[in-house]
Amino acid sequence: MYYFRSFTFRETILLYRKTESASKPSLDIYNKACGVRYWQKNENFANKHDILFFFVLSSILDPAHEEIIIIEFGANVGQFSEVILATPHEIPYVVHSIEPVISLFQTMTNRSSSFRKQKHDKHFLHNIAISDRTGRVPIYTHAPDKPGEASTLGHSSRLGYRFISEVSVTTLPMFIKTNHIKTPISFVKIDVEGFEPEVIRGMNLTFNSALFPLFLFETGGAWRDDRSVLARTHTIKSFVRMLDILGYDCFYVGSPYLLPITGKYWDDSFEDIPRSCNILSVLRISQTWKNLATKLAHIPLNSCQWL
Repeated sequence: MYYFRSFTFRETILLYRKTESASKPSLDIYNKACGVRYWQKNENFANKHDILFFFVLSSILDPAHEEIIIIEFGANVGQFSEVILATPHEIPYVVHSIEPVISLFQTMTNRSSSFRKQKHDKHFLHNIAISDRTGRVPIYTHAPDKPGEASTLGHSSRLGYRFISEVSVTTLPMFIKTNHIKTPISFVKIDVEGFEPEVIRGMNLTFNSALFPLFLFETGGAWRDDRSVLARTHTIKSFVRMLDILGYDCFYVGSPYLLPITGKYWDDSFEDIPRSCNILSVLRISQTWKNLATKLAHIPLNSCQWL
């Protein structure tokens, strides 16, 4: 069965295709030339757009047991969680903010008391790191006076990283189990300065994809230095391809653009990772994926603005 809307020349075409026998349904926002044109305007896609984009994400989140469960790391001083909790919502939010750098964690703790929450919202703070292993690990920075801008679990000899401290580390599934967090997780935000691939590997999506229907991770220049073995092993293209195989559609997040980059939508210019763009990954067939399809199907699309 096909559901489609078509638009005039130079406007976006949305095709939501779902068949009874399809092993891989597709959520298609089709105008590749249009998308590439917007991508080439550097101001349209940047890591800062994750906060601006949350008003869109908030409308497609799928609750777990009548609550929206959100996990973010590294949370820094709570800028993102502050916006999350202040965004109008009817279903209670349960937000877990994870920050391994103790000075930032303490600042976030002090700030969080003033965050504007709605009735029944909950906000939990955790001083721990998330990766693909458990134990104790060192944290490094190349900006000791501003650790929040450059702290990672690895160090780059080329950039002169310095040791800050040690911190406990665990995987996301183990963190969820230890803290008795309800699943599936409505939304996961990952910003760990180049170690995003390790975090995602630790999520073990081959077996746990149903737990994580929607997650966002940052890419950028950190994927090109010598901190993360996985980041320098993968290209963005190969990483998106891996997520495709695991059942996820991927999009670059802009403001207010959602640019598809999976499969036929990929363009080699998308490999421009020094731009520190965020990638949104949505599990196909999940309720979140269906919510996004419904939202796109009911929004007038023109001039390449998808949301």
